[in-house]
Amino acid sequence: MTTNGAPRDTAVIWDFDGTLVDSHRKNLQVNRAIIHRLTGRPAASFTALSSIRAYEQAVARARNWREFYAREFDLRDSDVERAGELWPELQRSDQTPHPPFAGVPEALDALSDLPHGILSQNDSLVINASLDASGLSGHFTVVLGHAELGPRHQKPAAGGLLRCIDALHLEEAAQVFFIGDHVTDTMCASNARAALIEAGSALEVVSVGAFFGDVVGDEAWEVPPDRIARTPSEIVDIVRNGRGR
Repeated sequence: MTTNGAPRDTAVIWDFDGTLVDSHRKNLQVNRAIIHRLTGRPAASFTALSSIRAYEQAVARARNWREFYAREFDLRDSDVERAGELWPELQRSDQTPHPPFAGVPEALDALSDLPHGILSQNDSLVINASLDASGLSGHFTVVLGHAELGPRHQKPAAGGLLRCIDALHLEEAAQVFFIGDHVTDTMCASNARAALIEAGSALEVVSVGAFFGDVVGDEAWEVPPDRIARTPSEIVDIVRNGRGR
């Protein structure tokens, strides 16, 4: 596999929400709209949607988005699937700002010699519009969102991450840093590692927990990250030191 005639030996794959951009407030508003539409109840009557802090804590408790909707709002399976269907439409229509975290543009610039991808459960149209607005789209070779992956390959399943890795055209023994702010991301990295080992691949996946600002999470995760970054600049250090650079 080659890119411009030369295989690459290091790449960076990012989660989007809570990792590249501070989207908690936007996602809270979107979820309030979803739950009101599904239940007919005022969204603020649910503890998980009563404040930004309560929302962050509820998201951190859940292993994935389906568990979040089922546990926090007692939705039936059919309504959980309906919530997933409503997400892209309501994400696109909500105008709450979701800017890049401070330091993210600088970190991308510092790693601009490496290929980058995005693997997210968000809608790729929303992601690409956000990247265009913030001037960051040129950093990313591939963006995979909810629609591109389908339900079977959503995180923590390994399929989406493996597909993203394949699109970056790496050396057989490359090192891939997968950066995310939720246990779903580290579980995905772990599942991808297992699949690569089973396939006899020498490619290495390193999970990096992105704990910027007030993000809820970390060492108590069921599958802890291999490395932890408290700021975007620490991601640069982790990637550059990965193989003694």
